[in-house]
Amino acid sequence: MEIVAERITTPEGVGGFVAYPKAQKSPAVLVNFEIFGVNSHMESVCRRLAEAGYAALAPDYYWRLDTKTAPYSDMKGGFALASTLKDDQIMSDAGSAIRYLQSQPFVERDAIGTIGFCMGGRLSFLIAANFPNDISAAVSFYGGGLAGENMRAGQTLNPVAEASKVRCPVLLFYGEKDQFILPEHVQKFTGRLKELGKKFESKIYPGAGHGFFCDDRASYEPKAAKDSWQRVLEFFEKNLTRAKAEV
Repeated sequence: MEIVAERITTPEGVGGFVAYPKAQKSPAVLVNFEIFGVNSHMESVCRRLAEAGYAALAPDYYWRLDTKTAPYSDMKGGFALASTLKDDQIMSDAGSAIRYLQSQPFVERDAIGTIGFCMGGRLSFLIAANFPNDISAAVSFYGGGLAGENMRAGQTLNPVAEASKVRCPVLLFYGEKDQFILPEHVQKFTGRLKELGKKFESKIYPGAGHGFFCDDRASYEPKAAKDSWQRVLEFFEKNLTRAKAEV
């Protein structure tokens, strides 16, 4: 399978990285980055999704800034970038990215999912909540702030309060030893989803910490990363590819 991978800019000016299988129409996935931006790891996630048969777009929510990425070794720099973001602006940018995908000849416009990591895990869920007619499946890897904890300036949307808007299935991943997302945060958020009767799955990996999926981070946990990726592909196959095939 030949993969096309390139930088794009939406009509509204939102930058991003897209990867997709050439010469075919594919379901699409919006890839939401960690605080470190659209770096080589996020690009690799897009490419892996493309190799699995999806058109994957990682919107660059830092497109208004001069500096758009920070190395994994620079947590302070990553948080400085993240502190510039505002939820309403991100939702506007996400809407632009969704419309971009829907307008492309290589995308099945009625089969779009979203995935995100860390900060992006929170955004993945919020995008599903704010674009319920467009998003058919949502995945969150160790989404910080899903229970409304530690909200920063600019974070005006509480996922717990937004949860009632979500219509699509949700897949959640956590690390047992995550130093940022505590068991009570997981319980509060998943408890709310249960209370609302939402369709979701939650998987906690024993021994894994925050960032376990990223092979560029010291917290990388190969077994958890491999298992979670397989679950992601099965989840999207069920809720994007097969759902489209049944239309």
